[in-house]
Amino acid sequence: MRTFFLLCCVAVIFTPPSSPRQPQMPARTRDEIMAIAERLAQHRWICREANRRAPCVTAAVYESDWSANDTVTGIAYDWGGMDDPDDFDRKLAQGQAAGSHSRHGITNCTAGIDCSGFVSYCWGQRPTHDYSTSTIRAIAGRPKYNWYTKMKPGDALNKPGDHIVLFAGYRADGNPIVYEASGSAGRVIRNDWSTWSRFKNYYPLLYKSVVENR
Repeated sequence: MRTFFLLCCVAVIFTPPSSPRQPQMPARTRDEIMAIAERLAQHRWICREANRRAPCVTAAVYESDWSANDTVTGIAYDWGGMDDPDDFDRKLAQGQAAGSHSRHGITNCTAGIDCSGFVSYCWGQRPTHDYSTSTIRAIAGRPKYNWYTKMKPGDALNKPGDHIVLFAGYRADGNPIVYEASGSAGRVIRNDWSTWSRFKNYYPLLYKSVVENR
C-alpha cells in the first residue's frame, strides 16, 4: 500500500507539462483580407433603445455612443469584442448594447469588435479573440521594407498596448489609408485622412500566412 502511494506521487510530479497551443494561421490572400475589412466597415445597423444599455457594466457608468434609432455604418467598437456581422446583428436583436470602451472592461452584454479583434478577424483568426496589440506578433512578423512606400494592402501598423490598424493603401500625397476599429469613431471605419505623423510610434506587421495576389 505504501509502495503504491509513492509510485503515484512520482508519476504526478514527473508528468510533463502540456505543450502550448500553436497559433492557427489560415491562409488569406490580400484581396480576401481587404474584402473582409470592407464588409465590416460597410455593415449597416440600427441602434434601438435597448442597444443603448449595458446592465452588466459595473466598472464605469455606461454611456452609449449612439442615440435611439441611429442608422450606423460600421460594426460598433467593443473593447475585447470580436463579432462578425451576423453575430453582431444577433446580439443586437437580443438586446445587447452596441459597443463599449476600455473603461467598461470586457463584458458579456455588449456587441462589436475592437482594434486587435478586427485585424485578427481580417487575418482569419475567428472565432476566438486570442491576440491583443501586445501579442499579435505571434501571427505576424516585422517586414524589412520601407513602410512609407512599400506596404501592401492587408499589412498592419501596430503600437503594442495601444492600437492596431489594417493598411489599405497610399493616398496621392503618400499618406496611408487604413481600416480600423476606432474607439474615437465608435465603429469600424475606412480612414482616408490619417497622416504618417499619427503613426510615429507604430511599426508595420505582415501576417505570416498571407498569400500574395496574382
